[in-house]
Amino acid sequence: MPQYFRIIGSSRRLPARCITSDELDLRLGEAPGTTFARTGVRKRFQAVEPESAATMAQAVVCDALAQARCDITAVDLLIDASLCIQQPIPCNAALIQQVLGPTAAGIPCLDVHASCLGFVAALNVVNGLFAAGSARRILVVCAETPLRGVNWDEPESACLMGDAAAAFVFEAATPRAGWAFGMETYAEGARLCEVAGGGHRLPPFEYTAEKRAAYQFHMDGKAVHKLASRHLPGLVKRVLLASGQRLEDLEVVPHQASGPAVELVARRLGIARGNLHATLADHGNLVAASIPFVLHGVRMDRPVGTRVMLLGTAAGYTQAAAVLTL
Repeated sequence: MPQYFRIIGSSRRLPARCITSDELDLRLGEAPGTTFARTGVRKRFQAVEPESAATMAQAVVCDALAQARCDITAVDLLIDASLCIQQPIPCNAALIQQVLGPTAAGIPCLDVHASCLGFVAALNVVNGLFAAGSARRILVVCAETPLRGVNWDEPESACLMGDAAAAFVFEAATPRAGWAFGMETYAEGARLCEVAGGGHRLPPFEYTAEKRAAYQFHMDGKAVHKLASRHLPGLVKRVLLASGQRLEDLEVVPHQASGPAVELVARRLGIARGNLHATLADHGNLVAASIPFVLHGVRMDRPVGTRVMLLGTAAGYTQAAAVLTL
Protein backbone atom coordinates (compact mmCIF):
# COMPACT_ATOMS: atom_id res chain seq x y z
CA MET A 1 0.00 0.00 0.00
CA PRO A 2 1.30 3.52 -0.76
CA GLN A 3 1.50 6.29 1.82
CA TYR A 4 -1.73 8.28 1.68
CA PHE A 5 -0.90 10.95 4.27
CA ARG A 6 1.36 13.84 5.07
CA ILE A 7 2.10 15.34 8.46
CA ILE A 8 0.98 18.96 8.67
CA GLY A 9 1.44 19.60 12.40
CA SER A 10 2.99 18.05 15.50
CA SER A 11 3.84 18.91 19.08
CA ARG A 12 5.19 17.39 22.28
CA ARG A 13 5.22 18.31 25.96
CA LEU A 14 6.93 17.29 29.20
CA PRO A 15 5.43 18.14 32.61
CA ALA A 16 7.19 20.66 34.84
CA ARG A 17 8.34 18.38 37.65
CA CYS A 18 11.71 16.75 36.94
CA ILE A 19 12.92 13.67 38.85
CA THR A 20 16.61 12.87 38.48
CA SER A 21 18.23 9.47 38.81
CA ASP A 22 20.22 10.83 41.74
CA GLU A 23 16.95 11.57 43.56
CA LEU A 24 15.75 8.03 42.92
CA ASP A 25 19.02 6.59 44.24
CA LEU A 26 18.37 8.43 47.51
CA ARG A 27 14.69 7.39 47.61
CA LEU A 28 15.53 3.73 47.04
CA GLY A 29 18.62 3.64 49.25
CA GLU A 30 20.86 2.79 46.30
CA ALA A 31 24.48 3.77 45.75
CA PRO A 32 24.93 6.94 43.63
CA GLY A 33 24.75 6.16 39.94
CA THR A 34 22.83 2.89 40.35
CA THR A 35 19.56 4.03 38.74
CA PHE A 36 21.26 5.56 35.72
CA ALA A 37 23.46 2.50 35.20
CA ARG A 38 20.40 0.23 35.40
CA THR A 39 18.07 2.23 33.16
CA GLY A 40 20.07 4.68 31.06
CA VAL A 41 17.72 7.47 32.23
CA ARG A 42 19.19 10.62 33.79
CA LYS A 43 15.87 12.37 34.36
CA ARG A 44 12.18 11.82 33.91
CA PHE A 45 9.18 14.12 34.38
CA GLN A 46 5.94 13.68 36.30
CA ALA A 47 2.57 15.39 35.88
CA VAL A 48 1.39 16.60 39.28
CA GLU A 49 -1.58 18.87 39.92
CA PRO A 50 -2.53 21.11 38.25
CA GLU A 51 -0.93 19.19 35.38
CA SER A 52 -2.56 15.96 34.18
CA ALA A 53 -2.96 13.83 31.08
CA ALA A 54 -5.86 16.11 30.11
CA THR A 55 -3.91 19.35 30.39
CA MET A 56 -0.95 17.89 28.50
CA ALA A 57 -3.25 16.60 25.76
CA GLN A 58 -4.94 19.96 25.44
CA ALA A 59 -1.58 21.73 25.13
CA VAL A 60 -0.11 19.45 22.46
CA VAL A 61 -3.33 19.40 20.43
CA CYS A 62 -3.52 23.20 20.37
CA ASP A 63 0.15 23.52 19.40
CA ALA A 64 -0.07 20.86 16.69
CA LEU A 65 -3.19 22.46 15.20
CA ALA A 66 -1.53 25.88 15.25
CA GLN A 67 1.46 24.46 13.38
CA ALA A 68 -0.93 22.84 10.90
CA ARG A 69 -2.68 26.20 10.46
CA CYS A 70 -6.11 24.75 11.05
CA ASP A 71 -8.51 24.55 13.96
CA ILE A 72 -10.21 21.59 15.55
CA THR A 73 -13.30 21.98 13.35
CA ALA A 74 -11.17 20.92 10.35
CA VAL A 75 -10.46 17.53 11.96
CA ASP A 76 -12.57 14.57 10.81
CA LEU A 77 -11.46 12.06 13.45
CA LEU A 78 -9.75 12.21 16.85
CA ILE A 79 -7.72 9.14 17.80
CA ASP A 80 -6.17 8.61 21.21
CA ALA A 81 -3.31 6.08 21.00
CA SER A 82 -2.21 6.21 24.65
CA LEU A 83 -1.39 3.25 26.85
CA CYS A 84 -2.68 4.93 30.03
CA ILE A 85 -6.47 4.94 30.08
CA GLN A 86 -7.96 7.69 32.21
CA GLN A 87 -11.04 5.62 33.09
CA PRO A 88 -12.66 2.44 31.74
CA ILE A 89 -15.28 4.32 29.69
CA PRO A 90 -15.69 6.54 27.78
CA CYS A 91 -12.62 6.29 25.57
CA ASN A 92 -9.67 8.61 26.16
CA ALA A 93 -10.36 10.40 22.89
CA ALA A 94 -13.80 11.50 24.12
CA LEU A 95 -12.23 12.91 27.28
CA ILE A 96 -9.72 14.82 25.15
CA GLN A 97 -12.58 16.23 23.09
CA GLN A 98 -14.16 17.37 26.33
CA VAL A 99 -11.15 19.46 27.38
CA LEU A 100 -10.90 20.96 23.89
CA GLY A 101 -14.25 22.63 24.42
CA PRO A 102 -17.51 23.03 22.49
CA THR A 103 -15.84 23.73 19.12
CA ALA A 104 -14.69 20.08 19.07
CA ALA A 105 -18.24 18.74 19.56
CA GLY A 106 -19.37 16.18 17.01
CA ILE A 107 -15.92 14.97 15.93
CA PRO A 108 -15.90 11.16 16.09
CA CYS A 109 -13.55 9.80 18.73
CA LEU A 110 -11.92 6.42 19.19
CA ASP A 111 -8.95 4.85 20.93
CA VAL A 112 -6.30 2.64 19.34
CA HIS A 113 -4.80 0.68 22.22
CA ALA A 114 -1.62 -1.25 21.44
CA SER A 115 0.39 -0.66 24.61
CA CYS A 116 3.65 1.17 23.83
CA LEU A 117 3.03 0.80 20.08
CA GLY A 118 -0.28 2.68 20.04
CA PHE A 119 1.01 5.48 17.83
CA VAL A 120 2.49 3.11 15.25
CA ALA A 121 -0.74 1.09 15.12
CA ALA A 122 -2.77 4.30 14.82
CA LEU A 123 -0.58 5.42 11.92
CA ASN A 124 -1.58 2.31 9.99
CA VAL A 125 -5.25 3.03 10.76
CA VAL A 126 -4.78 6.61 9.54
CA ASN A 127 -3.21 5.46 6.28
CA GLY A 128 -6.00 2.96 5.67
CA LEU A 129 -8.76 5.50 6.34
CA PHE A 130 -7.19 7.97 3.95
CA ALA A 131 -6.78 5.25 1.33
CA ALA A 132 -10.51 4.52 1.65
CA GLY A 133 -11.40 8.20 1.36
CA SER A 134 -13.03 8.16 4.80
CA ALA A 135 -11.36 11.29 6.16
CA ARG A 136 -9.42 14.39 5.15
CA ARG A 137 -7.63 15.23 8.43
CA ILE A 138 -7.03 13.04 11.47
CA LEU A 139 -5.59 14.04 14.84
CA VAL A 140 -3.65 11.42 16.84
CA VAL A 141 -2.80 12.06 20.50
CA CYS A 142 -0.77 10.20 23.12
CA ALA A 143 -0.99 11.63 26.66
CA GLU A 144 0.78 9.40 29.15
CA THR A 145 1.06 9.35 32.97
CA PRO A 146 2.71 5.95 33.64
CA LEU A 147 4.37 7.15 36.84
CA ARG A 148 0.97 6.90 38.52
CA GLY A 149 0.97 3.13 38.03
CA VAL A 150 4.53 1.96 38.68
CA ASN A 151 5.52 -0.38 41.49
CA TRP A 152 8.45 1.08 43.42
CA ASP A 153 9.15 -2.40 44.79
CA GLU A 154 10.26 -3.17 41.21
CA PRO A 155 12.72 -0.31 40.59
CA GLU A 156 14.10 -1.89 37.41
CA SER A 157 10.90 -0.86 35.62
CA ALA A 158 9.59 1.92 37.90
CA CYS A 159 12.72 4.05 37.46
CA LEU A 160 12.37 3.90 33.67
CA MET A 161 9.04 5.65 33.34
CA GLY A 162 8.21 9.27 32.59
CA ASP A 163 5.07 11.27 31.80
CA ALA A 164 4.65 13.19 28.52
CA ALA A 165 2.33 13.90 25.61
CA ALA A 166 2.57 14.24 21.85
CA ALA A 167 0.12 15.00 19.05
CA PHE A 168 0.21 14.77 15.25
CA VAL A 169 -2.13 16.17 12.61
CA PHE A 170 -2.31 14.08 9.44
CA GLU A 171 -3.82 15.16 6.13
CA ALA A 172 -4.78 13.00 3.15
CA ALA A 173 -2.26 13.35 0.34
CA THR A 174 -1.48 12.07 -3.13
CA PRO A 175 -0.31 8.46 -2.73
CA ARG A 176 3.44 7.88 -2.84
CA ALA A 177 5.54 4.76 -2.69
CA GLY A 178 7.79 3.77 0.18
CA TRP A 179 5.26 3.15 2.94
CA ALA A 180 5.41 -0.19 4.72
CA PHE A 181 3.98 -1.52 7.98
CA GLY A 182 4.32 -4.73 9.92
CA MET A 183 2.96 -5.77 13.30
CA GLU A 184 3.14 -9.12 15.06
CA THR A 185 2.08 -10.49 18.45
CA TYR A 186 3.56 -13.52 20.19
CA ALA A 187 1.29 -14.20 23.15
CA GLU A 188 3.83 -16.50 24.76
CA GLY A 189 5.04 -13.21 26.26
CA ALA A 190 1.62 -11.95 27.35
CA ARG A 191 2.52 -12.11 31.06
CA LEU A 192 5.97 -10.56 30.72
CA CYS A 193 4.73 -6.97 30.67
CA GLU A 194 1.35 -6.30 32.25
CA VAL A 195 -0.97 -4.62 34.71
CA ALA A 196 -3.15 -7.53 35.79
CA GLY A 197 -5.73 -5.63 37.84
CA GLY A 198 -8.32 -3.05 36.83
CA GLY A 199 -10.32 -4.97 34.25
CA HIS A 200 -13.23 -7.36 34.64
CA ARG A 201 -10.99 -10.32 35.51
CA LEU A 202 -9.61 -8.48 38.55
CA PRO A 203 -11.98 -5.53 39.04
CA PRO A 204 -11.03 -2.29 40.80
CA PHE A 205 -13.66 -2.92 43.50
CA GLU A 206 -11.80 -6.08 44.51
CA TYR A 207 -8.65 -4.14 45.30
CA THR A 208 -7.00 -4.74 48.66
CA ALA A 209 -3.64 -3.62 50.00
CA GLU A 210 -2.44 -7.21 49.77
CA LYS A 211 -3.25 -7.25 46.04
CA ARG A 212 -1.64 -3.87 45.34
CA ALA A 213 1.12 -5.22 43.08
CA ALA A 214 -1.46 -6.77 40.74
CA TYR A 215 -2.81 -3.28 40.02
CA GLN A 216 0.63 -1.86 39.21
CA PHE A 217 2.97 -2.24 36.28
CA HIS A 218 5.10 -5.37 36.11
CA MET A 219 7.77 -6.23 33.55
CA ASP A 220 10.31 -9.01 33.12
CA GLY A 221 12.76 -7.01 31.06
CA LYS A 222 15.25 -9.82 30.43
CA ALA A 223 12.57 -12.13 29.06
CA VAL A 224 11.18 -9.37 26.83
CA HIS A 225 14.69 -8.72 25.48
CA LYS A 226 15.05 -12.42 24.63
CA LEU A 227 11.81 -12.41 22.63
CA ALA A 228 12.79 -9.22 20.84
CA SER A 229 16.19 -10.63 19.97
CA ARG A 230 14.50 -13.70 18.48
CA HIS A 231 11.63 -12.08 16.56
CA LEU A 232 12.39 -8.42 15.81
CA PRO A 233 15.18 -8.76 13.21
CA GLY A 234 12.92 -10.82 10.93
CA LEU A 235 10.12 -8.27 11.10
CA VAL A 236 12.48 -5.41 10.28
CA LYS A 237 13.85 -7.33 7.30
CA ARG A 238 10.34 -7.94 5.95
CA VAL A 239 9.24 -4.31 6.39
CA LEU A 240 12.39 -3.02 4.67
CA LEU A 241 11.79 -5.38 1.78
CA ALA A 242 8.19 -4.19 1.44
CA SER A 243 9.26 -0.53 1.53
CA GLY A 244 12.08 -0.92 -0.99
CA GLN A 245 14.39 0.94 1.40
CA ARG A 246 17.77 0.17 2.95
CA LEU A 247 18.17 0.55 6.71
CA GLU A 248 21.26 2.73 6.29
CA ASP A 249 19.19 5.26 4.31
CA LEU A 250 16.55 5.70 7.04
CA GLU A 251 16.33 7.75 10.21
CA VAL A 252 15.36 5.21 12.89
CA VAL A 253 13.04 6.16 15.76
CA PRO A 254 12.83 3.27 18.23
CA HIS A 255 10.51 3.01 21.18
CA GLN A 256 12.56 4.39 24.08
CA ALA A 257 12.02 1.34 26.27
CA SER A 258 15.28 1.38 28.27
CA GLY A 259 18.94 2.06 27.72
CA PRO A 260 19.75 -1.66 27.39
CA ALA A 261 16.76 -2.23 25.06
CA VAL A 262 17.77 0.56 22.67
CA GLU A 263 21.35 -0.76 22.68
CA LEU A 264 20.06 -4.24 21.90
CA VAL A 265 18.01 -2.98 18.95
CA ALA A 266 20.93 -1.00 17.54
CA ARG A 267 23.38 -3.86 17.90
CA ARG A 268 21.14 -6.68 16.62
CA LEU A 269 19.92 -4.69 13.62
CA GLY A 270 23.19 -2.94 12.79
CA ILE A 271 21.73 0.58 12.97
CA ALA A 272 24.35 3.31 12.46
CA ARG A 273 24.58 5.60 15.50
CA GLY A 274 24.12 8.66 13.34
CA ASN A 275 20.75 7.36 12.16
CA LEU A 276 19.47 6.22 15.57
CA HIS A 277 17.37 8.72 17.49
CA ALA A 278 17.64 7.73 21.15
CA THR A 279 16.75 10.44 23.68
CA LEU A 280 15.70 8.17 26.54
CA ALA A 281 18.30 9.61 28.94
CA ASP A 282 16.53 12.99 28.91
CA HIS A 283 12.94 11.88 29.57
CA GLY A 284 12.66 8.14 30.25
CA ASN A 285 10.23 5.61 28.80
CA LEU A 286 7.14 7.58 27.76
CA VAL A 287 5.21 4.41 26.80
CA ALA A 288 3.01 5.12 23.75
CA ALA A 289 4.08 8.79 23.66
CA SER A 290 7.68 7.65 23.26
CA ILE A 291 7.78 7.25 19.47
CA PRO A 292 5.72 10.35 18.53
CA PHE A 293 7.66 12.42 21.08
CA VAL A 294 10.97 11.58 19.40
CA LEU A 295 9.46 11.68 15.89
CA HIS A 296 8.41 15.29 16.46
CA GLY A 297 12.05 16.18 17.17
CA VAL A 298 13.19 14.41 14.00
CA ARG A 299 10.52 16.20 11.99
CA MET A 300 11.71 19.56 13.29
CA ASP A 301 15.36 18.78 12.48
CA ARG A 302 15.08 17.03 9.13
CA PRO A 303 13.75 18.26 5.76
CA VAL A 304 10.43 17.29 4.23
CA GLY A 305 10.92 14.08 2.31
CA THR A 306 13.13 12.43 4.95
CA ARG A 307 12.40 8.73 5.27
CA VAL A 308 11.98 7.27 8.74
CA MET A 309 11.56 3.87 10.31
CA LEU A 310 9.46 3.65 13.48
CA LEU A 311 10.27 0.56 15.46
CA GLY A 312 9.44 -0.97 18.82
CA THR A 313 8.12 -3.65 21.10
CA ALA A 314 5.22 -3.64 23.53
CA ALA A 315 3.19 -5.74 25.91
CA GLY A 316 1.63 -8.74 24.28
CA TYR A 317 4.51 -9.51 23.37
CA THR A 318 3.93 -7.30 20.31
CA GLN A 319 6.39 -5.77 17.87
CA ALA A 320 5.89 -3.35 15.00
CA ALA A 321 7.80 -1.39 12.40
CA ALA A 322 6.71 1.23 9.88
CA VAL A 323 8.57 3.10 7.14
CA LEU A 324 7.19 6.50 6.17
CA THR A 325 8.15 9.73 4.46
CA LEU A 326 8.02 12.98 6.44
